[in-house]
Amino acid sequence: MSRFSTIIVVFDNVTQEDFFRRLEWSHLVKAWSKTIAWHQLSVNKVLLELDGLDGIDNLTITRRRRGNHIFIGARDRDGLLIQSGLWEFEQESQLCVCYRRVYKPELVPILRERLADFICSTFMK
Repeated sequence: MSRFSTIIVVFDNVTQEDFFRRLEWSHLVKAWSKTIAWHQLSVNKVLLELDGLDGIDNLTITRRRRGNHIFIGARDRDGLLIQSGLWEFEQESQLCVCYRRVYKPELVPILRERLADFICSTFMK
């Protein structure tokens, strides 16, 4: 059985259309390109070069959309799963929800803080 920590963030004031637009690679890459080198590997994958940020050299991020859900996974250069998650736009309540599982205990506080920063910079600007 895998050990992981869960991080959940709920936010609103974002339309469904805007929610999914801001989670497309083209939008995310604009935000990342100022601080992180990235390379698109396929339609569903990008490689982020972090140069040791948070003790990680690079990550491969996989992203797939299914209906009102976006599934993500992040693996380190050795292919070990560091985090997985689900982004969801809840139709009835009009809430945006991010569920994230972090598999490296030492990254939990950092990723909890970074997720809040990511949401603010991606959706609240």
